[in-house]
Amino acid sequence: MLLGYISRLSFVLALGEAQKINDKNTPFRDPAYDSQYGSQIGNGVYLVAKPGGWRETRGRTNYHCVFKADEDKFDDAAKAWVPSPYWGQGEASIAQYIRNFDEEPDETVRISYIDGYGEVLQMLIPTKMVNADTLDIFAKCFPSKADLIEYEAATVDWTDWNLYGEPGEPTW
Repeated sequence: MLLGYISRLSFVLALGEAQKINDKNTPFRDPAYDSQYGSQIGNGVYLVAKPGGWRETRGRTNYHCVFKADEDKFDDAAKAWVPSPYWGQGEASIAQYIRNFDEEPDETVRISYIDGYGEVLQMLIPTKMVNADTLDIFAKCFPSKADLIEYEAATVDWTDWNLYGEPGEPTW
């Protein structure tokens, strides 16, 4: 089942990160990068819904990755909208919001609009889920957007999924 496309480990991947993903075809997240305050909807791996759907860094090779998961495991996983009042409020605030749905924050996939980008959505797979391979994720990285699109070109409609909460309003 297609989940999405990497948009962050600095939005595009450095060669070393892409090689590590391709060596085992699984993603990873160093918990040392996690912060109580430094991200929009929490700590983990951020994805976008369409291939090459995030800006590239000019003047260097940009790596683009596709993420797929075991459909049954993903269907069983909790998924929640994170509306704008929680954006950038830190992991503790977002975790409490998710606990309101009687779900474990470290085991709940999160989706929100990207702050300042209108109706463009992002998905976060929490660090714990990524590193425990809870969703049996397959990941593959490519040295160009064209190579990625040749391999996988579908756009994922995350709004079709069974999500807790409401999306809130996008910001422009």
